[in-house]
Amino acid sequence: MLLIIGVAGVIFGGACAIVASNKHRDVLGWFVLGFVFNLIALIVVAALSPLEKEQMLEDAGDKLRPDEAVLDKDELRKKAADLAASLAQSRKRLSS
Repeated sequence: MLLIIGVAGVIFGGACAIVASNKHRDVLGWFVLGFVFNLIALIVVAALSPLEKEQMLEDAGDKLRPDEAVLDKDELRKKAADLAASLAQSRKRLSS
């Protein structure tokens, strides 16, 4: 009987972890909740909306340094253009 309960816990915990990962939520926490509460936790995590990028960065708190923050493609292109312009100005000053 305990084997069946343990296997069901691992299956539901894994399913909750996969769904939580796809919704950018805490994988380990949802695995534990799925292991303990089985189908109830799976239904709850499936009903939750995905976290937005700003919420993920706020939840991460001190885990991420500013240089590790995820940039949108437009932000990345703007930063690359600014860097290229700065490099061109530096080359112009050095050659003069």
